[in-house]
Order: sequence, then C-alpha cells, then structure tokens
Amino acid sequence: MGGTVATVGLLLNLALELYMFLFFVRMIMSFVPLLSPGFTPRGASLVAFETVYTITDPLINFYDRFVPHLRFGQVAISLGFICAWLTLVAGQRLVVWLFF
Repeated sequence: MGGTVATVGLLLNLALELYMFLFFVRMIMSFVPLLSPGFTPRGASLVAFETVYTITDPLINFYDRFVPHLRFGQVAISLGFICAWLTLVAGQRLVVWLFF
C-alpha cells in the first residue's frame, strides 16, 4: 500500500515539474518577440510556441480574469503568470507534504 501512495506522489510531482518547466519555457519564449521585433514563428518554432502556449494558457487566463493588471501609465503587466507560478509551487509543496 505504501508503495502505491509513493508512486502516485511521484507521478504528481513529476507532472507539476513538467508543467513548471513549460512555464519557464513560456517565459523565455515571451522575450523572443521583445528582443527581435520582426520575429514570426514558422515551422518547428511555430509548433513549439503553439504547444507551450496552448498548454500553459488555461491557468494563466484563469488568474487574468480575477487579478487586475498592474498599470504603469500606458504599460500593463499581467500578474496571471506570477499567480499561476505560485500556484504550481504551492501544489508541488503540497504533494511533497502529503506523499513523502
């Protein structure tokens, strides 16, 4: 019985690690258009961008509905990414606390 519980905890922890990695990749990808204004993803990069954004968008959009953007004049910074990241960190800590 104890082995099964540890396996579930390990799988949940692995899933959260993978999702957090995708958030890190998305953060890096979000800087590409800023650093190269004429950049348009094509081919494999388009598939990578679409895949990462499709997987990470639901959690970020959830928080964007409830947490207002931080405004600095004409610039608005979305706090949804930070809230989603903190949720993943808390979820990972909860899994470690419950299963290990």
